[in-house]
Amino acid sequence: MPTAQPFNALGKGNGFNRCLTTTATVPDDRIINAPTFEQVVGAYWNFHSASFSGASFEPTNEDGEEVQPSDLICNPFANAGFDRDFTIGPPSKSFRVSNGSPRIVKDAADDETIYYKHGISFRYTASEDIDGGNGVKITNVYYGSTIAVDVSPIPYSCTVLSTTTSGGGSYSIGKLASQRKVNVSSVDIGGLPFVKTVVQDFSQETYDDPVGSGNAKCASASFFPETSETPSLTFWDY
Repeated sequence: MPTAQPFNALGKGNGFNRCLTTTATVPDDRIINAPTFEQVVGAYWNFHSASFSGASFEPTNEDGEEVQPSDLICNPFANAGFDRDFTIGPPSKSFRVSNGSPRIVKDAADDETIYYKHGISFRYTASEDIDGGNGVKITNVYYGSTIAVDVSPIPYSCTVLSTTTSGGGSYSIGKLASQRKVNVSSVDIGGLPFVKTVVQDFSQETYDDPVGSGNAKCASASFFPETSETPSLTFWDY
């Protein structure tokens, strides 16, 4: 771990250098693997750097020097920012790392309970066309704090694609198959709790031959795999 310059700060009496913004949950929100108050305070003051594949963020000041924890006394957002690394496919891939502001989280169903949310997040997005553009596979992996991403799985379905005629009739041109898988889990990165959400989408059109015959087959669902790379965090030591 890098070694920080020791310092003292009076702060606001809450462990931070300012009053935190409060976020209220909505009915569909799920609070998972919430960090402790002490962990959020430590993550805010002692964030040094974060990386995810080719994306890497290490905050620096206007002179190009590393942001020290003591710099947050005068500038509460001195260590905030992000980096992104992406490649144009096929397949297209994007990695993003970000450090933002911690928050208080209040559960709408239990107004007496207070949770905390650190501001560090990671994201991976990949997409790939199927059959020359007749379909697409998209995978998103998001690492965040306290509140899981609000997204629901969608069961496999295959519906008929049709078009209308000038006379007001309609006929089949093919079929559209689609499905979404969602997996939510608790993970630790650098000793800090995160909620990991993996969302995998599939959709593909197949067409009648000849048009109107209704003989198009429903495509089998396939998904772009999750990346094998994992995010990393580095914190200041004293």
